[in-house]
Amino acid sequence: MMMEQKLFDLIIPGPINTKSSSTHEDWSKSLESKLHSISSSTTHGRWLSIEIKVWISNKRIHRIGRMDVDNIAKITLDSITHSGLIRDDSLVHDLHVTKYPTDGPEEMMLSAKEWIL
Repeated sequence: MMMEQKLFDLIIPGPINTKSSSTHEDWSKSLESKLHSISSSTTHGRWLSIEIKVWISNKRIHRIGRMDVDNIAKITLDSITHSGLIRDDSLVHDLHVTKYPTDGPEEMMLSAKEWIL
């Protein structure tokens, strides 16, 4: 198994949220808005490798049950699906999520590569 060409890289600024947050819809809309800038032909018919890196405020990063990497992955994959880049997140064959504490602004770096079997 190998990854081939990089399909896209995005930087999404703003407070990172998961579905356990009351403001998760704002974060989802921000993600989807950025993802809409990518043509669906970029990912059509491909299996993907997704890398998610998030920088979260030191004050929020360790909140139990809120900033778990699986929750970050879920809202991100849902946004990729809702944006029309993929029809189902089962097309993601490789997923990496890393969170970093920051005293600066929060942001997400989202990358996708084609996954070749």
